[in-house]
Amino acid sequence: MKSKRILVAPVNAVGHVNACIGVALPLLKRGYRICFFLEKPYSGKLKSYGFEEFLYEPFKDIDDEQDDDDGEKFKNPGDYLANKLLKMGILGQKDVRLQLAKMDGKSMYKFDQRSYENQQLQMVIESFQPDLFIVDNMKLEPAIFVTKKPWIRIISVVPLIYLQDISNELPPAWTGFSINDHHSDWNDLRKFTDVFRFSKDWNDISESLGYQRYPNDALIPDTQSLTIYAYPEEYDYPEIKKYCKNWFNLDVFNKNESGEKIDLKEFLPKDFYENNLNGNWSGKWIYVSMGSMGSADLNLMHRLIEILSKTNHKYIVSKGPRHNEYELTGNLWGDRYLPQVKILPVVDLVITHGGNNSVTETFAQGKPMIIMPLFCDQHDNAQRLSETNWAIKIPPYDFTDKQLIESIDRLLYDKELNQRLKQASKRILQTDKHEIVCDMIDKILEK
Repeated sequence: MKSKRILVAPVNAVGHVNACIGVALPLLKRGYRICFFLEKPYSGKLKSYGFEEFLYEPFKDIDDEQDDDDGEKFKNPGDYLANKLLKMGILGQKDVRLQLAKMDGKSMYKFDQRSYENQQLQMVIESFQPDLFIVDNMKLEPAIFVTKKPWIRIISVVPLIYLQDISNELPPAWTGFSINDHHSDWNDLRKFTDVFRFSKDWNDISESLGYQRYPNDALIPDTQSLTIYAYPEEYDYPEIKKYCKNWFNLDVFNKNESGEKIDLKEFLPKDFYENNLNGNWSGKWIYVSMGSMGSADLNLMHRLIEILSKTNHKYIVSKGPRHNEYELTGNLWGDRYLPQVKILPVVDLVITHGGNNSVTETFAQGKPMIIMPLFCDQHDNAQRLSETNWAIKIPPYDFTDKQLIESIDRLLYDKELNQRLKQASKRILQTDKHEIVCDMIDKILEK
């Protein structure tokens, strides 16, 4: 049985790929053959873990080529997307209603791209002959569905978007509204995210490719096998346990159970590590990561740098795709890419954009957070952790210097919160949910 084959098909985005790696690594150790289906910019990244790769050239869309003269989309897809969202006005937008209105999901409706990617998927299915699929996507390609093989759904984003039909008491996804508030336009706002769950146009294309459409024109049908998500029990939505019977909560996809951490003295430049800020250093290390999306907004990064430079703490900054376009001095140091999972155990506080991997990984290490959400499920994360008293939410485009500085100091020295975070971290790190998932997958493949 251990030689059975699993094909992993995530969205071509770093967060989704990393989540799938977190699920797949323990399965690899059990002897399964695991292949990732991804675009060529990911070449070699999965092989370094021991996975097989089936890589295909990204689809070249005429509209995208006009916006991407230097080919950034194909070299660094995450950086390209960040800059594109900034140009579209999705990033940098204070009003979530306007932000949602700009996100129409039409990129899923291009026939030529669907046809091309369907051919690539059919090729890997034919050559690899998977016994099971692991899918992290808002849509399930029919080429997978028609195999009649079991498939497992990964939800690497905040699960709220998939709870919209369960209870009207839950706020609309991607808005950052509190569960304690009720607005007359909630149902109207839910329609904006419905385009990422249902689509007549997408199913029309499926039919034109020779497949049957899904019931209710859904983008992804209910899996009969298993749905895996990661949202720590301490702030999870109780509706999931009540209504979603075949869902399993992993808490965090990559929890660093081996306890890998960097030695700051060895990792950081000597001058920065030894700088005591003229005798005023608090002794506190703070990690700042606004993701590839937030760090592409230079106005936001300059604002943060200006404020943080006024404090007596030291900051390690993930600079992102535009790392050459701004400087860090004094009590701030950073680089384009940083080993986040290994940094989290050795810092005292994290300032983050609120991506679900970043939030759950930080929570699993028991670190307090300031969440500055930019778009989509980041709003949900910021609000959920704020209303359950696990973190502080600060709007990235509507805050004062005093608000950020006082929030940093409050979290650093909140003994009660830090004790609760340590207890939550201990529970997560000592609970072997990844092995439980592997056992569940073993049983699915035994049927």
